[in-house]
Amino acid sequence: MRRFLMSFIVVALVLGFTQCRKKTTEVIPYNKKAFNITLDVGGAKTNVIPETGEVLFERGDEILVANNGVYVGRLICDGGAFRGTITNPDTRDCLHFYHLGNRDVGTLIEGSSTECFVSIADQTLSLPVISYGHSKDNFSPDVSTYSAFLDNKCALVKFDVSTSSQYAGTYIRGMNNTVHVDFTQSSFDYYKENEGNITLPPESGEKWAILLPQPEKAEGDVGSAYSGAYTGTRGYVPEITANTYYPEGIPVIVETKTVPRGAISGLFTVDKRGKQVHFAKGNLVYDKITKMWRFFEEQFEMLYTEETNVGVDYSETNMIEHFGWGTSGFNHGGVTYQPWITGEPNTNYYAYGEESYGLYAETGIADWGYNMMDNGGLAYRQWRTITSREMTFLFEEREDAGKKYGFGSIRDGKMIYKGMIILPDDWILPDGLRFTPGVIDSFKTNTYTLSDWAQMEAAGAVFLPCSGRRHDGVCTCIQTHGYYWTSDAFDVNQSCCLMFEMGRLDPARGYIRFNGMPVRLVIE
Repeated sequence: MRRFLMSFIVVALVLGFTQCRKKTTEVIPYNKKAFNITLDVGGAKTNVIPETGEVLFERGDEILVANNGVYVGRLICDGGAFRGTITNPDTRDCLHFYHLGNRDVGTLIEGSSTECFVSIADQTLSLPVISYGHSKDNFSPDVSTYSAFLDNKCALVKFDVSTSSQYAGTYIRGMNNTVHVDFTQSSFDYYKENEGNITLPPESGEKWAILLPQPEKAEGDVGSAYSGAYTGTRGYVPEITANTYYPEGIPVIVETKTVPRGAISGLFTVDKRGKQVHFAKGNLVYDKITKMWRFFEEQFEMLYTEETNVGVDYSETNMIEHFGWGTSGFNHGGVTYQPWITGEPNTNYYAYGEESYGLYAETGIADWGYNMMDNGGLAYRQWRTITSREMTFLFEEREDAGKKYGFGSIRDGKMIYKGMIILPDDWILPDGLRFTPGVIDSFKTNTYTLSDWAQMEAAGAVFLPCSGRRHDGVCTCIQTHGYYWTSDAFDVNQSCCLMFEMGRLDPARGYIRFNGMPVRLVIE
């Protein structure tokens, strides 16, 4: 592949690179003083210009500052220069500037943090350019304005994507997707996490991505690229070196239907055009400690029993399965977006800050399914929350809809799990089992042992347990009611959900947004 030297550099007021002295001992602080500084990198208005490879900054971009081997502060772009405060800098070293793609680097403590880790795995919304530079001279308390040339530690690479998936992002495996930054050495190390996945924006077309330095990669086998329920391959990737630009286009073809990891095999039609989805293998759960999202391993699994007190903002537990609406964990513009929030008012739970918006009305980050699922593919933007219209179609309008759902229960020893059974489009009842469809006054009509249910699930059946709901910090209606969020708003205080209880089913009911409910994601 022809290799281009990038103009993929910051347009900067350059005073020149000189080797600055750096010591990691004998810090001489200025009585714990903070200094306001300005960094001039030339100003700019946009992120990356793929046609030329030019990197530019925009308002809100961040630069981390290190000095004498430790983190000392953060600068924010105001549309031109970067401005901010640094604490206790040492005059025996220059200032080191790191732009890390505005990505989450964890908690950094001024004066003590010596390293950070940066993931570039999710590139569906922006290109995470990684760059570094340092000031010409050592820090001086008498100088407040600095200039630096930021040298890129990554490459800009074009992919030509052909995919049959419209909603899900396209992801490629086997790439270095994590950076270890060592402030003591101003060094960068690159490696793979979560199979080396990098998620590109949805749909077919020309997609640009940031890649980290790595050896060349042979053309990938089937499975080296995925998009939702489709699998495929990525082409040959040349050796990637820092500050380079590859515009020729690496082919990615993702067009073979498959059963995605974390999904039930059954296919369910959800609209008149024939769109089909797979359901996740279990309800969604979030771990506050690991910050990981995953699915329960069993469809009938649940965390809470009747009157479980999870506490205000889940202070009594680290595991969450009842979510306020729109609490994906991404700051999408609503007042409340963290998965552990339990409080009122309902207006805090607006997706993107708008009363009428659905979970993926704009970027999609308000939807729980945008997250990487630990046991569901380990890639961003593969799953989604079913819409209210799709839920209604599933129960009322698809072919033989009335024959393809019913109440039931699963026995696990002395434990009985009650819930709703939904059958796939091409349902074939396993030999020796029975199924009675419809909304009835009992969950006992369709009762299965664990081995019976294993056969039902293998044939594609979905089970939504009566996991109840959470009001404030208390969980109720366990084993009597099923509530499941959909992606749509209902009115000023409510969003749409599926609700069922003995003798009753409502696929598009409005329910107050701050109440917590289970979520069962789908993939297409």
